[in-house]
Amino acid sequence: ALQTAFDEYIVSSRELEDELDAEFTKCQKDLTKAESRNTALASQLANIQPQLTSLETKLSALTVQLSTETQRRITAEMKSEEAENKLRESEGTLAAVRSSEVRNLKEENEELCERLAFVEVEAEDYRNELNAER
Repeated sequence: ALQTAFDEYIVSSRELEDELDAEFTKCQKDLTKAESRNTALASQLANIQPQLTSLETKLSALTVQLSTETQRRITAEMKSEEAENKLRESEGTLAAVRSSEVRNLKEENEELCERLAFVEVEAEDYRNELNAER
């Protein structure tokens, strides 16, 4: 009976040892696969890193360019607005000057018309006097 128990113990131990060996082998295979995958990913990372650095450099340059272009646009908009204000001011001044000139020309025209009417009356008077003397 003791021998049977010992034999069962030995068989049970061998089965357990075989299971543990199989599990150990499986774990080693999994570890090898994981290490291989890790190496592949590290290689990909090493290949991608220069591209990433290049993109970061380009992004930085584009950010600076965007900032510069934004400042230029703001400056151009401000200058355009100033020019539009000056144009409106000039148009207003021009309109005032034209209005003043038109008013002055109308007044001068009225004065000349009055003088012409007066001269025509005098000329008619002189003609009448001339005709009367003849």
